[in-house]
Amino acid sequence: MRINKTDIEGLLIIDGLTFHDNRGKLFKPFTTIFFEYHEDVNLNFKESWFTVSKKNVIRAMHLQIGEFACEKLVSVINGRIKDVILDIREDSETYGKWFEIELTGDDSTALYIPKGCAHGYRVLEDNSITLYMATEINVPKDDLGIKWNSFGYDWGIEEPILSEKDKNLPDFNK
Repeated sequence: MRINKTDIEGLLIIDGLTFHDNRGKLFKPFTTIFFEYHEDVNLNFKESWFTVSKKNVIRAMHLQIGEFACEKLVSVINGRIKDVILDIREDSETYGKWFEIELTGDDSTALYIPKGCAHGYRVLEDNSITLYMATEINVPKDDLGIKWNSFGYDWGIEEPILSEKDKNLPDFNK
């Protein structure tokens, strides 16, 4: 396993382990033993979930704040997504900056997303399955978001499939 830092402080790319044999593949994007040597990684995951999405869906840009602000570990089990992180921590040197990466079900790459960063993605293949692990439980009153097209990122699509909630999120005001 390998951890790669990004230009956004606390945002990490995790190159997990992949095993191949005559039966197929095994992917391991997370193991506590490896992460115990990295002080900036919170290992206290309290909740996990996954989404199954159609091609051209955009799920964006979400985070949890307040008492239940959390870190997330995100990976793709099947399909492909273009994952986007926006730093909205006003005291951060990278406030207002975004980072993008393609995650696929073909490897065990994962993203460790720090508190204060909004997360979203565009689905590039039908039936893409995205797995989340979070260091806090979801609390609807603390669940916030930024409108997907309000921070200068080019999603490469003109008519995405969006939830009503995501259509009505507030704009990012830098």
